[in-house]
Amino acid sequence: MKLICANFKMNLLKNDIINYLNTINEKIPKENVVFFPNELYISYFKDKNYLVGSQNIAHLEHGSLTGETSVLELKEFGISYTIIGHSERREFFNDNKYISKKVELALKNNIKIVLCVGETFEEYNKNQTFEVIKKELNEALSNNINYLNNTNLIIAYEPIWAIGTSKIPTNECIENTISFIKDYLKTEFNLDIKVLYGGSVNNQNIATLEMIKNIDGYLVGGASLDANNFLTLIDNIKN
Repeated sequence: MKLICANFKMNLLKNDIINYLNTINEKIPKENVVFFPNELYISYFKDKNYLVGSQNIAHLEHGSLTGETSVLELKEFGISYTIIGHSERREFFNDNKYISKKVELALKNNIKIVLCVGETFEEYNKNQTFEVIKKELNEALSNNINYLNNTNLIIAYEPIWAIGTSKIPTNECIENTISFIKDYLKTEFNLDIKVLYGGSVNNQNIATLEMIKNIDGYLVGGASLDANNFLTLIDNIKN
């Protein structure tokens, strides 16, 4: 079945979350939809037995990192997924230098990782997509080979220029990039894992995206924030 990850980012307040959960009540296939709400509202989804994850983890298990959340705290809370390397974290919080350590901590603590990789529009226009993704994969995984297996790592290909812009690559570009990721992971790390697509996934383009044969699921941002809209999107995704 395809995996659908809903990244709420820094959106929706308490009453919004309560109304959201009331709307999707028992209508979401719980085995293949993962919610990534703001950490304040993780318990709301967990209490309803939905798969839930953190949008980020700290690069240390404990210590003086004001405002960060330890993987040990998430594990104790029963969190099963985390996003690592989202472009917004890389750009605004200088996460690039911490990616490898975050991956290590998540793997050691049996937290499944959605690792985001993707190129800027300038890099896309210069045909550097594969080069950028290869570098990001190596930086995240090369020091963590001993912890990797086919179930604890998921890749989300998110071209940075497509996030929140309503612009997406052609189906051919997406299919070729996902094929590159899968082939590279198989050759270099002996991994056969899910690769998701993210970046302006919505009900207007999902039918077109669903024509791509090698997509294993989607990382959905804005289109997941409205419960009815998200339910429609899920209905339009073939499992």
